[in-house]
Amino acid sequence: MLFKNATIYRLTKPFQPTSDELVDLLNARRFVPCGGMKPSSFGWVSPIGKGEDAPLVHEVSGCYLLCARKEEKVIPSSALNEAVMEKIDKIESIEERRVRGKERKSIKENTLAELLPRALAKSKQVLGYISPKDNLLIIGTPTASEAELFINCIRDSLGSFPVVPPQVQQKPQDVFSNWLMHRKLPDNFTLGDQCDLLDIEDTSTVSCRRQDLDTKEIRSHLEAGKICTRVGIQWHGDLGMSVDKDIVLRQIKFESVNDEHMDDEDPIAKLDAAFVNMTLEFSRFLPELFSALGGEKTPD
Repeated sequence: MLFKNATIYRLTKPFQPTSDELVDLLNARRFVPCGGMKPSSFGWVSPIGKGEDAPLVHEVSGCYLLCARKEEKVIPSSALNEAVMEKIDKIESIEERRVRGKERKSIKENTLAELLPRALAKSKQVLGYISPKDNLLIIGTPTASEAELFINCIRDSLGSFPVVPPQVQQKPQDVFSNWLMHRKLPDNFTLGDQCDLLDIEDTSTVSCRRQDLDTKEIRSHLEAGKICTRVGIQWHGDLGMSVDKDIVLRQIKFESVNDEHMDDEDPIAKLDAAFVNMTLEFSRFLPELFSALGGEKTPD
């Protein structure tokens, strides 16, 4: 599966730009590396190649694959604190006084500014795709902050991009808890081998991994008042993942796909095949998942 994790958003308006129009719009937010005093950067790079001529959008079967690069300069807290203390010790020794409050804060800010230009930068790429026919944006990350950066970058590029997380009729945690308690899942769904349980009174948690979920122990936790905030599921026996209360998908695995025979293929052809497979599976799976959670709410 091209995405190992996924955060899902519903487009609230039809997506109109063509692939070429989208490329032109994204160019305004093309990735620029961190420089000088800039602590971080986030922008678009090509999902299929390197260089300025590589396209920022890769269209396959009506879906638009995008790739953003996130870069952050890293200054270890221990190194920053050590540099700050050296300056404070020097001031206190020379001037024979204590450095306190606002002055300490100012010294730390100035030291950070001095270290930033010399700091090493770490980067990662975040893939996502827009499916106009499904009215979906799917971002290949489980991290809310990265998903928000991705969406804001699209909004900056397009001027407007109205999306919302999936709005379902029933609370996912109630549905998950009911599945574990009564072992009755909708057609095509079976339980996986993991879950997270939360005590809503004292916020204690129980995490089960690689474990049979059809056990008296888990039902005892539920009878004691815990709720399931994340559950592992299988769909049609071959698409596996965990789903949390925010409908974020993790550890996505398509059991029946074997990529070994594709190792010698052209990289773009291999990407296309993986992308088509994933988008087709999501277009079939997500409506059934939303239906299992009571169906999507109609917009106001």
